[in-house]
Amino acid sequence: MALREKIKEMNLEWLTQNNHKISLESFIEKWKAGEAVLLDVRTDEEAKFYSLEAFGIRIPLNELPDRLNEVPKDKLVCTLCPGKIRATLAYAVLIDAGFDNVKVLASSPSELIDYLKPGAVKKLLG
Repeated sequence: MALREKIKEMNLEWLTQNNHKISLESFIEKWKAGEAVLLDVRTDEEAKFYSLEAFGIRIPLNELPDRLNEVPKDKLVCTLCPGKIRATLAYAVLIDAGFDNVKVLASSPSELIDYLKPGAVKKLLG
């Protein structure tokens, strides 16, 4: 679906249902099942502090239009950045490029890191 058509769907009902977002817990379940991948759109400088590539791929937002071929089309793609603005822009870029299984992760990178405490990692991998 083209971005223009997707935007036409974005009425109050669509926005309040959060169909464009996915919770961290739901993402983790889908990721563990091999059904989802994380698209981290943070800059190189931001990513130096910690990597989330175990969950998918990192392509800075400004490089995404030229690197769309690196994003899988056969899985749910969940976009991520600290403030959700770039993640939402990445969502729009992907929708405009013909990706139809895209959501914005409703958590920040730091919330994902907090989720990965030793007990949670054992549960995650177990």
